[in-house]
Amino acid sequence: MAIWLRGANPALDGEIKEWEQTHRLSLPEVYKDMLRVHNGGLLAKNHFPVTEPTSYGLADAEIYSMAGLDGLLLHILEEQDVDLPGEQVYFHQDGHRYIGLDYQTAEPRVIYVDFETLQTLVVAESFADFVDALYFSPFDVAFTPNYPLEKLEQMLAMANVQKTLEILQLLEDRAEKDWYLMQIDGLLHSDEAPYRQVGVTLLENQIYYFRRKLDAKRVDEMLSWLESQHFWPEKVAELRKEWED
Repeated sequence: MAIWLRGANPALDGEIKEWEQTHRLSLPEVYKDMLRVHNGGLLAKNHFPVTEPTSYGLADAEIYSMAGLDGLLLHILEEQDVDLPGEQVYFHQDGHRYIGLDYQTAEPRVIYVDFETLQTLVVAESFADFVDALYFSPFDVAFTPNYPLEKLEQMLAMANVQKTLEILQLLEDRAEKDWYLMQIDGLLHSDEAPYRQVGVTLLENQIYYFRRKLDAKRVDEMLSWLESQHFWPEKVAELRKEWED
């Protein structure tokens, strides 16, 4: 399985060199190789093993993405509460939990830090070892409403049509309506008709039950797009009428 699901445009060698010179740190070669493919993005593998229980579980922890050059964190607010020796560069954050490079050794190790529970673990002796240890295990869809957005985006990027509908139906009353409409818009622009149909179904639910919370301009744009594509014209005409009434 490839490491990336999707991501930003590749980082140029000059950009990588400039980052290293600016911060006087050398990124691991494997990280630089990944940046040359995508300068940050969602990962296809979402777990890694740990040697002691974490707030994720007994034997593993989660990861959804890796940062590009602009997203690497050298200084974070939580450092005020926990003074870690040496220099750290964090490439993943999930709330108060971080995964990063620890530069106390000649070749940086990978550490997991939970600043809420004050737990610090060395999870790999090198970044290459960390990447090799990553694996995929599906997340429980039943708990979808409680997941952070980045975790949801990783799930959706790997979901088939049925699973996409199931996940987004569970999230239909989620507060982040801009994010939710963005997911629907992505489905409406899919090259595959079944995903477009899911998008129309989800848009219908939003118009009928959550219209006061929706961005009117964005909904108009989505309806106009569907009309221009002549996709499911009877249903789209019905939605247009309902939206404008």
